[in-house]
Amino acid sequence: MATNKIELHIVTPDREFFTAEVDALSFKTTEGFIGVLYDHIPLITTLTSGKAVFKNDKDTFEAVLHNGFAEIGEEKVTILTDAAEWADEIDMDRALSARQRAEKKLEEMTHHDEKHKEEVVIQAQASLLRALARIEIAQARQDK
Repeated sequence: MATNKIELHIVTPDREFFTAEVDALSFKTTEGFIGVLYDHIPLITTLTSGKAVFKNDKDTFEAVLHNGFAEIGEEKVTILTDAAEWADEIDMDRALSARQRAEKKLEEMTHHDEKHKEEVVIQAQASLLRALARIEIAQARQDK
């Protein structure tokens, strides 16, 4: 009899972040959030910084994933990500400071020439996304 579980592996350059059988998972891709259940259609997608949720019979896990790729199969999902963090690994003060720095950079865009403006905007937007994702997860943990 099939267990209808998904074998989930999340790997960063530094560590194997999470490995377990789960019932469901969701995470943020460059196209928006995706939910995955057992027997999902095979797919390869790109991740952007955002909240990820994994559920099994007993627990719900929340983390932040920062960019990368996901290979989704019918019974297995492998996520290769630049970085992954649990809520208790996030320094809220540091995340809030990062958000302020990114917002300030975006506000100051008029001071850059057009050649470098696009690059600075992309970097600032990526920093802002990372900070907002960290704040969301850390805040949710504090509210529990």
